[in-house]
Amino acid sequence: MLRSLIKDSAIYAVGTLAGQIIGFVMMPIYTRVLTPADYGVVETVMRIVDVINLFLAMGVVEAFLRHYYLAKDETERYRLISSVFTFNLLVVVLGCIAAFFFAPQLSYIAFGHERYARYVLFWLFAMLMNNLMELPLALWRAEKKPWRFTGISVARLSTQLMTNIVLVVWLRWGVWGVVMSTFLNSLFWSAALAVAVRTRYGVLIDMGWMRSIWRYGLPLVPASVSQFLLHYSDRFFLTRYATETELGLYSLAYRFGMLVSLAMRVVLTAWYPWVFSTAQGDRAESIVQIRRASAVILLALSVIASGVILFMEPVLHVMSAPQFWQASRYIPVLAMGTWFFAAHIPWSAGARLASQTHGVAKAHVLTAALCLVGYALFIPRYTAWGAAWVTLFAFILLSLSCLWWSERALRIGQDVRSILLALLLMAGASAVHTLLHIRDQSGIIVRLVAWTVTVAISLGYINSSLSNRAVSRWWMSTLQRWRHRVTAG
Repeated sequence: MLRSLIKDSAIYAVGTLAGQIIGFVMMPIYTRVLTPADYGVVETVMRIVDVINLFLAMGVVEAFLRHYYLAKDETERYRLISSVFTFNLLVVVLGCIAAFFFAPQLSYIAFGHERYARYVLFWLFAMLMNNLMELPLALWRAEKKPWRFTGISVARLSTQLMTNIVLVVWLRWGVWGVVMSTFLNSLFWSAALAVAVRTRYGVLIDMGWMRSIWRYGLPLVPASVSQFLLHYSDRFFLTRYATETELGLYSLAYRFGMLVSLAMRVVLTAWYPWVFSTAQGDRAESIVQIRRASAVILLALSVIASGVILFMEPVLHVMSAPQFWQASRYIPVLAMGTWFFAAHIPWSAGARLASQTHGVAKAHVLTAALCLVGYALFIPRYTAWGAAWVTLFAFILLSLSCLWWSERALRIGQDVRSILLALLLMAGASAVHTLLHIRDQSGIIVRLVAWTVTVAISLGYINSSLSNRAVSRWWMSTLQRWRHRVTAG
């Protein structure tokens, strides 16, 4: 079972990483054809639409994945799929109508005028179309079709890249080109995928299923809003109490720290379908499998976090000007913080399996409220360092409170030794980084040795305690294949 999670995560990683690569490819192109003011407009409109989407998404995708495995037979599953898709289509239609009326007001709130109302309007359309597209993709995740999911994801990214080049670079449409590229891609792919699903499942709303979907999904709305506050509210305080240099360095460090969350996003695409399907088997065995998988994920993330801590300073020295190098000071704290943030996902598995997402929501809301208080108290005094440490403690509180609520709902248990080992590995990486930073040394060899030791310790623990020596068997089979090829050659 654990092998299927690793395999599916590797396949989903192709689509996730392709999106990041295309973003890097477009960056030098955008900087030549868009002005800094254009970037500001695009970023502001995106954030407005993101906030609105937190409410309109209503946690339906995760709720659908959970209930897909609760359906007792194909007839019930058919009614579930048709009901969720029909409800989502209704939300899209009503949302598009409402967008006509509220786009000018949203533009005025964000910019102080209504000149960018058409940007807001068409980006809202694109967001709604994307929501329509997410459910067919979620269906393929539930059906364990990762290659189809990844193929469509890569195709979407490719068309997005092409339309961006045509509209933004060739036709020089500026912000309007970015907006229309996003809208046209969303329209095309949502229409293509929605038609394919509609012809198979038709139009139907089963209120029994929908009430269950809403009970599961709606508590995730305040959880999503709280996550937004946890990730972005520190910049609001820093713009007021810190210098622009400190804000820039902290924002850059935060981006590097979020590489740990990017790795969790790759796993997350396969995680919920795997957990929900595993839970359909023997209760005791499924709990053991979920516990082991959580431990493997957290150890793997600690290896990634240790790599971020150890290597981002040399990377900054190569990729950026000297005035950005001091961003490396904040990276260890933020990388460990994002590890704890990622940990709340496997640690909340029990609550999600028990369909008690209200506990997850309470944990998020409480953490966000205390985090805002922390920012208000410590950022005025300690600026960027205050933001970094409050973020770390907020993510620790989030993960532990989610674990507490989850264990109350359904006891999964956690491999405490693997958690302690992950924390020790990250602490060791932070100590090596700090010593080299104090001595003003790059120490690339020392960093490589430290990270190699981290990888070896993690793999050794996974092999001996979590996977029944699967790592050893895989290594031996790989060596045998290579020997056979050498002999045959």
